[in-house]
Amino acid sequence: MPTVLSLHLGTTAVHAAVSVDGRIDVLAMADERASVKALDPTDGRGLVRLLVDAHARCVLVVDAVPDELVLVRLDGAEAVDPVLVEAARRARVPEPMILNEMRAVAALAAHGPRGVARELAPVLGGIFWRRSGDAPTGPKPIVTRADLGGASSRPDRTPPAPSVVAIGPRTVFEEAGGSSRRRRGPSLPLVSAIVVAALVVLGALVVLRSDDQPIAPAPTPVETTLPAPTTGPPTTAPPTVPPTMAPTTVPPTTVPPTVPSTTVADATVPETTLSGDADQDPDGGTTADPDADLGEDPDTGPGGEADESVAPTTTEAPRLGTVTLSSVGLTVDATTDDEVLVGFGDDAQMAADRVAGALGEAVGDTGWGVDGACTAAEVRRLGWGGLEIVLARDSADDPGRLVQWFLDGPDSTETSWWTLERIGIGSTVADLRAAHGAGLSLEQPSDRDPAGWFDTEPVLGDGVFGAVGNTSDSGRVLLMWAGDGCRRRFS
Repeated sequence: MPTVLSLHLGTTAVHAAVSVDGRIDVLAMADERASVKALDPTDGRGLVRLLVDAHARCVLVVDAVPDELVLVRLDGAEAVDPVLVEAARRARVPEPMILNEMRAVAALAAHGPRGVARELAPVLGGIFWRRSGDAPTGPKPIVTRADLGGASSRPDRTPPAPSVVAIGPRTVFEEAGGSSRRRRGPSLPLVSAIVVAALVVLGALVVLRSDDQPIAPAPTPVETTLPAPTTGPPTTAPPTVPPTMAPTTVPPTTVPPTVPSTTVADATVPETTLSGDADQDPDGGTTADPDADLGEDPDTGPGGEADESVAPTTTEAPRLGTVTLSSVGLTVDATTDDEVLVGFGDDAQMAADRVAGALGEAVGDTGWGVDGACTAAEVRRLGWGGLEIVLARDSADDPGRLVQWFLDGPDSTETSWWTLERIGIGSTVADLRAAHGAGLSLEQPSDRDPAGWFDTEPVLGDGVFGAVGNTSDSGRVLLMWAGDGCRRRFS
C-alpha cells in the first residue's frame, strides 16, 4: 500500500497524519508538539518550509517516504492552486491532492472510528478519504431482522374472528314485512319469454330471405396485355481488369554501420594560464601529447577510420560543496545524512555559526550598522570570498535573522558553490533553461546592452535572481542572490 501523508491547514494550527502499510498514526510536527502554528495559505515561502519539515518528520519518525500527499484546507477551494503546486515542486514532495475540510470530516464519520478529537478529525479524515473515498449520501436503508439472518420474534398466528355479529336487517332498503329475502331483479318467466320472442324473430328473417339474391356481385374479368419480349444480342459485361500488383520482392539495402558522434555544446570556457608547475621534459620543454606527433585523432584508428569501440563521452554533474544555495536559504552538507537547512528567517547567530562551521571563520565582517541598500534598521554582512550572507535586525535588542545570500567572484567550478540544480557563477543561459524550463524569466533591460537579469521562480516571486553577460544561450551567469533583505539591482 502507498504511504500517504495528510496535512490539515487549519485556522490556528497545522496537524499531520501518516498511513504506512495500513497503519494510521498522528505525526508529531516537532519533538514535543503534535502541531505547529498555522500560516497564511498565500505565503509561498512558508508553505515550502512546512512541506519540507513535514516530509522530513515523516522520514525521521516512521522511517517512510510519502508516496502521496493530501492537503486538507478550510476555505473549501478544491481547484488547482498554483501556489501550492509550485510550493510542492520546490519542496520536492508529491503533488498534493487538495481536499475540502467538510469532505474529510464526513469521510472520517463514515469510514473511521468514533471518539476522535475534534482538532484531529480533518487530518485523519484525509487519510480515510484517500483510502475509502467520499462518505455515502442519501438516507440510510432500513435494516430488518431478516436482512441480518434472524427469525421474526413474533410467531405467525391466524387473525381472530370479528367480535360483532349482525342480527336482523342490515340496510334500510329491505322490506318492512320482516322478510330476509332481497329483491334480485326480474323474475325467471319474464326472462324466458323475452328469449323465445327473440328466437322467433330471427327464424322469420332467415326463412323470408330470398335464396336467388346473390351474396356479392360477380367478379369482372380484366384483360392484361403483356409487352412482347425484346430480342437482341446478349449484354456482355466488360472484362474485369485486375489491379496492378506492386512487386513483392524488395532488393536488400545495405546500411553502413553508424558511428556514434560526440556533440559538444557551445559553452564559454574560461582562460587558463599555464604555470611553471606544468609537466616538462628534462630539456625544459613542455611534454606534448603522444597522439599529436602521430597526427591521429584519439577517437580514430590508423588511416583515419573511426574506431567503433570508443564510447561517446558523458558529462557528469559537478560535485556540491559543503554549502549549497537555494531560494529559501542555504543547505549545509546537502544530500548527506547530516544535511541541515539554514533558512531565511532563522536566528542570525545560529545561521552565522552553522555557515562558519562549514566554511570556517568569515573573511569579512562589517558588524551591525546602518545600510542604505537594506530595509532593516541594522545590517551585518559576513563574507567568505565570493559568498556573502546578510543578517538583519530591527533594534539592538532584536537577535536578528538571516535575510539574504549573495554570490559573485570566481566560477563555481573552482568554489563548488552551486544550487541543487547545479547553477552557479559561470553557468550558461542554456544551463538555466535546462534546469528551470519554461518557468525561467529572462529579461534584457536595454537594447544597447546585451546583459540581462534572470529569475528562476517568477510565480512565487522568491526564487534565485541574478545577472548574465548576455541573454543568448552562451551567456554566462555573473552574479546570483536570493532573499529580499537588501537591494541588488540599481538600474
